Amino acid sequence: MFTFIFYLLLGSAVIALGIYAIKHPDSWVFRRIGDDREPSESYTSYLKFVGIITIGMGAIIILFGSQHLFI
Repeated sequence: MFTFIFYLLLGSAVIALGIYAIKHPDSWVFRRIGDDREPSESYTSYLKFVGIITIGMGAIIILFGSQHLFI
């Protein structure tokens, strides 16, 4: 049961990161250290796409973690 709760929290954190990437692609979290330039339009659209993929990965983590409920 503890393992499922761990995977549930981990998957939720990954999903939250994906949602944050979609809503705020120009955040300092997604920039390189020392890069003060304004992000281009293609980079922000890339970050939004990566955010969608990250949400899917978080859902897969939760789905695969649910197998620990049946053991």
